[in-house]
Amino acid sequence: MAIKTISIKGTDSQDMARQAHDTLAGFQPKLLLFFASSIYNNPGAALKAAFPDSEVIGSSSHSEYCNTGFTSGSVSIMAMDAGSVEDICVRVIENIGSDPDLRPTLEEMHDYYGGVDAVLSDYERCVGIVLFECGPKVEEVFMDRLGTATDLLFVGGSSSTADRGESLVYAGDRSYSGAAVLAILKTVNGYDVLKTQSAHVFSERKLLVTKSNMRSRTLYEFDNRPCGEVYAEVLGIPQEEIQNYFVCNPLGVVAGDEIFVRTFNEIQDGGITLHCGLPEGTEINVLKIGNIVEDTQKALDEVITYQPAGVVNFNCLYRTLEILNKNQVESYCALFGRYPSIGFSTNGEAFFGHINETSTILVIK
Repeated sequence: MAIKTISIKGTDSQDMARQAHDTLAGFQPKLLLFFASSIYNNPGAALKAAFPDSEVIGSSSHSEYCNTGFTSGSVSIMAMDAGSVEDICVRVIENIGSDPDLRPTLEEMHDYYGGVDAVLSDYERCVGIVLFECGPKVEEVFMDRLGTATDLLFVGGSSSTADRGESLVYAGDRSYSGAAVLAILKTVNGYDVLKTQSAHVFSERKLLVTKSNMRSRTLYEFDNRPCGEVYAEVLGIPQEEIQNYFVCNPLGVVAGDEIFVRTFNEIQDGGITLHCGLPEGTEINVLKIGNIVEDTQKALDEVITYQPAGVVNFNCLYRTLEILNKNQVESYCALFGRYPSIGFSTNGEAFFGHINETSTILVIK
């Protein structure tokens, strides 16, 4: 078997890693990708000690998915052997809040595979994973710079936390705050990427962002008017009630059939903060959230017309909370139980930029 997926609850990280080692006995993973509840201390180091010959990358998480299961306080692991991943190159970018130049690191990663031309000539098999520690809140700028440093597609998500524990990302035996983990996978049989946001246009009225602060992810004006006033006008509700609609009526950058979601967070300092920033000059529509299970099934069935080796689901925490509130967890997880799969509840997703209230899904053939 080229990929195995397991969910483990341990008394601590060492116990978790021992269980993983026993469960995967006889399997030789080239890569362990894991999502660990933030209650675990140094899970990456424990896994690296248990699997010294494997690359190990991961993120802290609020809650975890594995096959048909949804849990909290666990570790979801995808182990990939040479039958699914021919090679992997991992690098860590620290201090991402200081806007580092990504080009030297990407050149180094390209050179690992024989240069940028060699990577791009094998584009159908090479894909990037990016895991952000969410604290610096600079994913928008980072993804923009990543797009100028490489033409390779990177997908992933931002770390989250349970009720206790620290937001972290992991590579090898180290944990990182304020950093991004980059990995380029050279798959054996190729990959697919899809996203579903379960969001639809609520109003055809286009709103122009005329005042915003990308650094603080704060929106102040639509069409030279206070954004909260305009948002309430579009929804037809009193302005004092708008915070009740932030999740069910997010904003969206609409490009043809594609929608890239941005969700309001809280009213603050004369504006409204966002989970993903919107630059001035952007046109948006107000959206409405549909049926997450139905929309996710449609998206999966349109793309996955074969039996994949494994599926990784970077699922926004807001979507997790929505399926919990609507008692849809079992039916949602059943969709991913059709494949070897893992996932976690993210603080934002990476797919041609930084988005949220979306599921970005990597399918390894």
